[in-house]
Amino acid sequence: MQDWRVVAVLSANLALHNLQRFAPVSLYDEFRIAWDTDYTGAGALFAAYLVAYAVMLFPMGMLADRFDNKKLLMLGAGLNVAAAVLFALAPNLALGMLARIALGVSGAFLYVPSVRYVVTSFGQKSRGQVMGWVQFGAGVGQVVGLSLIPLITVHSSLGVAFLLPALLAALLLAVQGLHLRPTRSSGKKAPAVADVFGVEGFKPFLAFVFLAFISNYAVYGWLPTYLRSDFGFGPAEAGLAASLSAIAMAVCSPLAGSLSDRLGARKPVLLIGLSISFTCFAIMVFSHSAVLIVFAALLKGVGGAMTTPVSQMFAGETFAAAGAGVAVGVSSTAAQLASSASGPVFGYALDASNSFSFMWSVALGCVVTAMLFLSTVKERKWDERAEQESGPAR
Repeated sequence: MQDWRVVAVLSANLALHNLQRFAPVSLYDEFRIAWDTDYTGAGALFAAYLVAYAVMLFPMGMLADRFDNKKLLMLGAGLNVAAAVLFALAPNLALGMLARIALGVSGAFLYVPSVRYVVTSFGQKSRGQVMGWVQFGAGVGQVVGLSLIPLITVHSSLGVAFLLPALLAALLLAVQGLHLRPTRSSGKKAPAVADVFGVEGFKPFLAFVFLAFISNYAVYGWLPTYLRSDFGFGPAEAGLAASLSAIAMAVCSPLAGSLSDRLGARKPVLLIGLSISFTCFAIMVFSHSAVLIVFAALLKGVGGAMTTPVSQMFAGETFAAAGAGVAVGVSSTAAQLASSASGPVFGYALDASNSFSFMWSVALGCVVTAMLFLSTVKERKWDERAEQESGPAR
């Protein structure tokens, strides 16, 4: 039971991270009025978190390899408390932006050390399942950020609603101190960037991560617009249909991790996930049935569950020579860059062709190319991997 309390804490880390990331998205109009700004300013609140988070991922990977991950996670939760209070009480956009930047930094403190903690503190035959449950927390956080925070705002105010994440972060800080164990350093010196990218197979793996994640965000970012434009869905209906993908991903992530544990390898599960994503986009390209499109979105969530958490385990295990934290940090940066690029890439594809089918074809091409890159990456055998891991926490 002790290990599962630890899993719950690690899952809560990602839940808080995603809650804070998505919390302002449904409330742009309220922020625009409260802070006398425009939609550009309101949208910048979302971007500030993403940029700060992306910038911090690689340095956080190096820190996670060299310092006790428990302390880093507690530092991240503590920073989250302070930044969340500042955001809730901010009287203007400038202070709100500053708070969101600090929250993005805290997100990196919560994410990378959590993944490294899984890699170094759980046995190789169970850590896929563990990472799946940790990823489940990310899905829960996203749903809470998009639904509960706006609901509280309706019945109170922005300030009251955004104090809730501060209270949750304070609670998380307490349970981190109670249930997490200290971790040890990898014993390696901080690597140069060139050294990290020089590890065999790492560059094609990053290409796979980028392409797989940008295809995920094709659905997250554009499915509601497609359903409204081509099928006449209302905003609420389109949002609900799009949320099925995120729900499927959250539910299936633990199952995908367990499957990789049972197979004794991560790469086959990644390939299965890409094959499911291929099926999803093939349906979207060739079908014009709303029922089939929604079903395809559900499939994409299943495919994402087989690539998102499992790819992080693959990075931390297969490229342990570069440091598990560094490998996770760099691969997370590639994923974050993909999510940031998805808007302009698929928006340009839609503007250039005036066809959603063409846009889905671009996403399909990303999936096929991701498969090709992944096929060139060799996964070490589990006994070889164990020799390079830093071992369980002391």
